[in-house]
Parts: sequence; structure tokens; C-alpha cells
Amino acid sequence: MKIKAYGICVYKQELNTIKILLCKATKSYQKWGFLKGVTEKFESKEDTAIREFKEESSIIVSKDNFEHYFEQENKEKDIGIFLVNYKNIPGIELYFNKDQLYPKYLSLENSQVKFFSLEELPQIKKKQTNIANEISEYLKR
Repeated sequence: MKIKAYGICVYKQELNTIKILLCKATKSYQKWGFLKGVTEKFESKEDTAIREFKEESSIIVSKDNFEHYFEQENKEKDIGIFLVNYKNIPGIELYFNKDQLYPKYLSLENSQVKFFSLEELPQIKKKQTNIANEISEYLKR
């Protein structure tokens, strides 16, 4: 059976720029990806996304805030990402210093979590490249 991983992409608009939240795993050299993780037994994709996002950032997101869903099928692991607007998450600004998550909120698996402008995205993990492009195109509309 194929592995499924789900997560959340928080985006925010600042003046003429749209930014998305990405993480860099401690095992990853320079590649970034979405805050996500593998489904546990009997867990829905929505519940997986919420749990994993909280585990990786300490931030609680509600299903009510999910705006759109994107999926990328891969050979070993399929990725599903829910889009959430920054302004709809109460108190989220308390977790960030400028665009970077305060270190005290980082999980042990990530070395950094930060916002990037759609025009200046870092190198994305191969298994998430298509979904990152889809999300970027969707937000630019």
C-alpha cells in the first residue's frame, strides 16, 4: 500500500507579494517542503494535516480554515496539501519573528520554518515540486 502524507500550506499577502510557509528538515541539505506528515491508522487526511502542522510548528489550525486542496502522486509517497490564509489563524503572528518561526516552536525534525515570496522560492524537494508549482500558480491568480 502506498504511503500518504498530508499537510498545510499557510500563505499570506503583504502589499504586492504573496508568501508561503515552508520547512527545511534537519536531514535535508538545501531543499525545502511543506509542513506535513504520514497518516496514522484511521486518521482522515484533514486530521493528519492538522496534527502534523501542529507537531512541526506548534500552531493550531482548524478544518474550517481550509480553502483549497492540492495533491501530488509520487512513486512511493503521495502528498496532499491544504491551503490556509494566514489572516484566518488567530494569534499566528506570535509564533514568528519577521517571516521565521521562533526556534522554540520548531519540531526536532525541522531546522527552519519560514515564509518565502512566490517570486523567490527556495529549492523544493522533488516529491513536492509539482504541488508547489500548482499552489504558486493558484495563488498568483
